[in-house]
Amino acid sequence: MDTLTARLEIAKWLAHPAELGKAPKKIEFVKEFDDPEGIHCGIFRFKAGLLSPWRLIIYSDSGIFSEQEKYDPDHDIEQAQKLIDYLKQYWKNTAQNIEERKERQTEAKPFCAFVLKSELRFEPDLFEKNYQNLWGENLNRDTSDEELNEDKAFYSDGQGNSIILAYMPSKVPNNEAETNATYNYYWKEAVAVTSSHKAHLIVTVMGNTTVKRRAMLYSKVLLALCQIDGNIGVYTNGVVYEPKMVLGMKNAVNKDDLPLPLLVWSGIGKAPNGFDGWTNGMKQFGLSEMELFDQPYDFQEIQSYLILLIDYCINNDITFHDGETVGLAPGLTLKVEKSKGKNVDTDGETLKLVKVEM
Repeated sequence: MDTLTARLEIAKWLAHPAELGKAPKKIEFVKEFDDPEGIHCGIFRFKAGLLSPWRLIIYSDSGIFSEQEKYDPDHDIEQAQKLIDYLKQYWKNTAQNIEERKERQTEAKPFCAFVLKSELRFEPDLFEKNYQNLWGENLNRDTSDEELNEDKAFYSDGQGNSIILAYMPSKVPNNEAETNATYNYYWKEAVAVTSSHKAHLIVTVMGNTTVKRRAMLYSKVLLALCQIDGNIGVYTNGVVYEPKMVLGMKNAVNKDDLPLPLLVWSGIGKAPNGFDGWTNGMKQFGLSEMELFDQPYDFQEIQSYLILLIDYCINNDITFHDGETVGLAPGLTLKVEKSKGKNVDTDGETLKLVKVEM
């Protein structure tokens, strides 16, 4: 093994922002061995700072990897073998994700929302005008069935996606919207405003393009609808959004970035020792919802973890797998378990993410 080259590549790997974030003060070669499957591995140790403890890192046929655990000279081969096993599973999961991406395009759910209205009015023409003014694009309206469906409007974007606006001259049944409005921790008046709605619009976006393209179209549609006076809330993802918050996503959409807070809600609830956290909306991307339980962190930390998870999975088009260990950032390694949903997707299974203490 060329230990000089290995040390240079290890230093570069550790300097990545998702790892140590800087070059280590010291790197030393310790030994090398072959695992039972013939994977050749060099064991190295490094110090983040002059007074820091030695930590283990491997340089192997499967790649470079470290969980920044303390180096144990009496069990270093066992430590290294665990890292090799992790890398093997990582590459297996990577190959699996490539196949799953194809499946996600068909498994992804249609994007759907209820736009709450303070007045008994259906305004598809105003929606079309807003959409064109906002995005400089025209939607193709299908009027062939409108005599039979006067409370519906059908559109296509010319790229294989469809939009359906279905007007319902009544409140969302069973106080469903009012109940879910309680979960919007950004909007103090959510329940009061939601309770005042007299009608609602069912918005559905579906098609045969990529999930991300459908998600962007759905976002543009909701922003155009939220510009209409009297549209007082958007009920989706188990929560009611304030129109002002929805309209605040315009800059992201203009940059061709998905407005993830609108597409996936970060649910947070009190627990005995801290907070539970969960996603609501990942299934629209063909992904599993995720949950954190009774985490001893403050509200902002839980919210930051959820946002990081949502961004990582959607923008990389990747999912986690049962039994997998995931390193998302320095000091943030998660163990994944798949089981019945508790706070979300209670009829299905969600990914439970447990922080691994280093």
